[in-house]
Amino acid sequence: MAPNENVPCRAAKEDRWLSNRLVQTTFWLLIGAACLATQPLAAATGTITSRNPAQDFDTLQDAGNGSPSEIWSDGTTMWVNDSSDDKLYAYNLATKQRDPAKDFNTLRDAGNRWPTGLWSNGTTMWIADWEDDNIRAYKMSDKSRDPAKDFNTLKAAGNTNPTGLWSDGITMWVADTADRIYAYKMSDKSRDASKDIDTNSLIGN
Repeated sequence: MAPNENVPCRAAKEDRWLSNRLVQTTFWLLIGAACLATQPLAAATGTITSRNPAQDFDTLQDAGNGSPSEIWSDGTTMWVNDSSDDKLYAYNLATKQRDPAKDFNTLRDAGNRWPTGLWSNGTTMWIADWEDDNIRAYKMSDKSRDPAKDFNTLKAAGNTNPTGLWSDGITMWVADTADRIYAYKMSDKSRDASKDIDTNSLIGN
């Protein structure tokens, strides 16, 4: 934590974050349902799916990656954010071992001090910031900032507690603990409220 951070404010936001994880759960359930709708179920092919602990990532603690929450992979590397260290840790997807050359170490210098959701199209990595209520963009090639691709309209939209991110390449959806998933156009980062998802209505509240 940076010395000049507003500790009470951060603590209050953290309390709301911890008490509203249902929003993120709903978000990922919706994404999972969409994926299942377009993918054949393993059961249909006679494949039985179960836990595969051999594929677990059990190297995080030793790496100092002690506060993980969100992940993204390109099929070769797994990136895991850490809200305490304000960085993304990289791991080899095949071996589960650290790949520090691919870490994103520039988050704190960029003011991205409480990273939450992340999503990439393979060229750009977008990282939501719980504290600053925006989504910062970074180049995948060298991990440097790419501010021209930032989403800076979250606060004006009321999307002040961003958590999970997901995109289909056209729309960026941003989960918020205010029981809503906000939609934005990838092309110009403007709001696309017609694609919002009201999670309250989905769970009958």
